[in-house]
Amino acid sequence: MRRAVLVASLFSSISLGTALFPVDFFRGTSHSLAAQPLQRDQFQNPMNPGPVQGGTEPEKNDGNGGDGANTLSISDILPQTRKINIFASLTRDISSVTGRLDSTKPEDNTTLLAPLNSAMQALPRKPWEDRPGDEGVSAQYNEDKAAQNLQLFVEEHIVPVSPWKEGQRIKTLGGQELWWERDGDGERVIKPGNLVVDSVVGRVGNGEIWAVKGVVNYA
Repeated sequence: MRRAVLVASLFSSISLGTALFPVDFFRGTSHSLAAQPLQRDQFQNPMNPGPVQGGTEPEKNDGNGGDGANTLSISDILPQTRKINIFASLTRDISSVTGRLDSTKPEDNTTLLAPLNSAMQALPRKPWEDRPGDEGVSAQYNEDKAAQNLQLFVEEHIVPVSPWKEGQRIKTLGGQELWWERDGDGERVIKPGNLVVDSVVGRVGNGEIWAVKGVVNYA
């Protein structure tokens, strides 16, 4: 009976770890990569967080609530917004991103483009998977390649300026040049790609979080 309980506990821990920290779980199983290819469904849980999406949406921090907003960083409020928590979970193990989102230096101010959960779940391929036509080492067999793919995906959503003015062309940390305009309905639309901004879900001392209805091109 005790053995059965321990086995059940072990499988429960592995499932939770895969859901919340896909890269950490990937690294923890690196010793078996050479023996067999990773299955496509192995990393499905992070894109379908299940119970993590429960509860009520926290109140938005728009920076107008007093001096307290200026003492917070993007990293402080990013985990609090339920509708972008899939993307938020992918930023945790990328030092180039976490350091910037936590920084209070003016030169590190950031506009974070955070895809809605629905956009992340609709991706044709997962962020750590290889792009069509990629040559060389496959992310399916190599943890470093998978981590590089994930880092590039996240960095393409980091605009290294805040406030970001309309029409201002800026290169993301990933290297793509983006700008935004307002459409006929007054909505912010990020170019190129016509990426519609759902809302500004956070405005703090070192920048803003924009929830977006899609992802920056990562093909």
